[in-house]
Amino acid sequence: MSFNPQQCIVDLIKLVEGRAVCVAFSGGVDSHVLLHLLATTRHPQLPAIRALHIDHGLHAESASWAEHCRKVAQELDIEFESIQVSVENIDELGLEAAAREARYHAFAYDLSPDEVLLTAQHQDDQAETLMLQLLRGAGPAGLSAMWPEATIDGLTIVRPLLNLSKADLLEYAELHHLQWIDDPSNTDLSINRNYLRHEIWPRLIERWPAVSKTLSRSAEHCREAVELMRELGSLDARHVCPQQKNRLSIPALSQLPQARQRNLLRYALEQNNLPLPSAAILQRIVDEVIPAAEDRNPEVHWPGAMVRRYRDVIYLEPDRDEALDLGEIRITGSDEVSLPDGRLLKWQLESGKGLKQHVLNGPLMLKFREGGERIRLQGHAQHKSLKQLFQEWDVPPWQRQQIPLLFVDHELVAVVGYGYAEHYAADIGEKGWLPVLEQASSKPVFD
Repeated sequence: MSFNPQQCIVDLIKLVEGRAVCVAFSGGVDSHVLLHLLATTRHPQLPAIRALHIDHGLHAESASWAEHCRKVAQELDIEFESIQVSVENIDELGLEAAAREARYHAFAYDLSPDEVLLTAQHQDDQAETLMLQLLRGAGPAGLSAMWPEATIDGLTIVRPLLNLSKADLLEYAELHHLQWIDDPSNTDLSINRNYLRHEIWPRLIERWPAVSKTLSRSAEHCREAVELMRELGSLDARHVCPQQKNRLSIPALSQLPQARQRNLLRYALEQNNLPLPSAAILQRIVDEVIPAAEDRNPEVHWPGAMVRRYRDVIYLEPDRDEALDLGEIRITGSDEVSLPDGRLLKWQLESGKGLKQHVLNGPLMLKFREGGERIRLQGHAQHKSLKQLFQEWDVPPWQRQQIPLLFVDHELVAVVGYGYAEHYAADIGEKGWLPVLEQASSKPVFD
């Protein structure tokens, strides 16, 4: 057997780096081999191991499959949990993608922050993934297929079997007399991966016996190219995104060739956890947004994200409604306040900054802009309109309605994130309360 279990464990330990592991255990031969390998090795550097089965409820036998997995884990003395999920959006996403979305939602919500998810994809899966991405016209990122370790919205996924063939795993399973589940959906030729696996792959292997190994090597080359592209994106971002990672300087961006502009845009979108656009939409940003006149405010939208220009800056943002139907929120003390768009208003105790203590004692109201607001900022001699201040601060028009304002009675006392009124500001050496905005923490969402 070419499969060296001890070497596999050594490689896995390097990837896991002492973290607890959770095996995605479907009950199929691949995940059974992985679970058996971990359970029988019991390496001291892998102290915490458990198995998690996702019951999609898509097959009449799904409950019995979950029970089979429970018995296997019990025999291996591995902690086991089964989660039943509801697969939605099948018409929109397709059955395979919808089931994957439901499965990874469950993984994301169940795993702890210091836990690693182990999945059992192997070399043949890797080659199939590259081929499917190639047929979709994917670029280097898509052709890099599955990475040995990946982090998606905070969830770490490790794939320790990518260098092993399906034949290696079957040989191991037969040697150890493992019993596994054969999901009948794996023979459904309406699913692209199954069609490729059963109709195309045997012919490729007949002509090129090492096709899986060869294509997996190509995926590794693409992965190296992607790493270099990200490194270049990081270098360019230092000059193009000097202040905030979602704001790109037009003058600096215009100095780059178009290929580097596209690469930097992809890099910046990834850094902001925004979905990547198609190649055609990405080119629209290059052709329509970057060279637009300074007094134009072009926008480009795609599902989940948008690009807008204001003055000499490109803004990368989630595609969402601009208006917040908030009304008013009464603030009592220094407790954090949840806003409808997921942000949190928090208070930081500072010396000589922020609002005086008595302001928080009330009555203090949080509102959004309605028009006509004026404020005399700390250190300023005159009142100014909020509209004039937003222009001075280079706040884009679409963001102005989203900035929380704090009022005492009808008097504006703070523009959160920008400034506060002279009469209500803490003096030098005096303790003050500084209002700040944060994104609410949440479990990852998988697309």
